[in-house]
Amino acid sequence: MSIFITNTSRYIAVILLAAGLLTGCSGLRPYPDTLPGNMRIVTETDSGSVFSKVRAAVDIYSVNPDCTTDYEGTVQLNGPSIEVGIPPGKLSYTVFVFSNSSFLANSRSSISHATLLKPRAGYVYDVKVSYIDDIYNVDIRETHPRKSASRTIELKDLSSCSSH
Repeated sequence: MSIFITNTSRYIAVILLAAGLLTGCSGLRPYPDTLPGNMRIVTETDSGSVFSKVRAAVDIYSVNPDCTTDYEGTVQLNGPSIEVGIPPGKLSYTVFVFSNSSFLANSRSSISHATLLKPRAGYVYDVKVSYIDDIYNVDIRETHPRKSASRTIELKDLSSCSSH
């Protein structure tokens, strides 16, 4: 009986160690979503094949005055819709990552689409993220809850940071 417990304990310890190493090596950490949700992300993914799968995530970075970035965390876009709190009045750099894996070809690839964003207080940012048949797109619209009008947010590269 004690041999069974010992072997089982070792087995569990090895599994936990392996899981910890895999998680630690990925470099991804969950975004500490402590602010009210001002970014609503709607995700639509379709690989076009039953033998492949597409996953989407957004990496969120804070932007320092000297235009360097600090990784804050990642939000997995697993569901059709999710809300995230991005600090208003501060520059953030959002990187939308699309990962495609094919079971038959045993291949993986990823592509990203990034933008600078400086959310305004009191506004909501509706983001539509899509990857359908190898075509990806990110659209961002800014709306005020008490106004019916909205505007499209132009996607900006990190190199445009100095103009903010």
